Amino acid sequence: MRRTWILGAVALAGLAAGGWFLTERPLTVTVVAAETGVPLRLYGLGSVEARILSRVGFEVGAALVSVSADAGDAVKAGQELAALHPAEQEARVARAQAAVAANAAGQSKADAAVARAQAVLAQRIAANDRQKELARQDVASVQRAEEALRDEDVARAELALAEADLAVIRAQGADAAAALQLEQTLLAHHRLVAPYDAV
Repeated sequence: MRRTWILGAVALAGLAAGGWFLTERPLTVTVVAAETGVPLRLYGLGSVEARILSRVGFEVGAALVSVSADAGDAVKAGQELAALHPAEQEARVARAQAAVAANAAGQSKADAAVARAQAVLAQRIAANDRQKELARQDVASVQRAEEALRDEDVARAELALAEADLAVIRAQGADAAAALQLEQTLLAHHRLVAPYDAV
């Protein structure tokens, strides 16, 4: 019996050693060689989105009269996308153009008034010089010399007034030109155009 126990213990130890050898032995690994020139294929679900998203819109309000492009359409820079009803703004532009034209006429009139005042002043200066000379020679009275001096002073004041009127009209002209430019800019805002080539 003792022998059976010893044989059983040796057999059990052999089985344990065999099991340990089978589980702890090194694994063989197969190395795969790298391939080149393999075509790349990408599969996936989703949607295509723009890298840059631009929101464009009108800067003024009015009734929409036309839409020339829709989402997804290819457009070129400067191409009209939509337009607003321009009649009211066109009337404002026409009124501003009329103001510029009226100012130009007023400026011509003021230029003529300045030229006239300069001529009158030159005449008054010459008359004053003559009266002074005549008064010095006792040919004319001192009163006439004083009246000539007064007329010269009045002519200088009228010239200054005409020049001031001209300056005011020129300033009004600059204001009218700026108002016209503003109205034309607002009219241009009635058209929505693509800022750059896009889809």
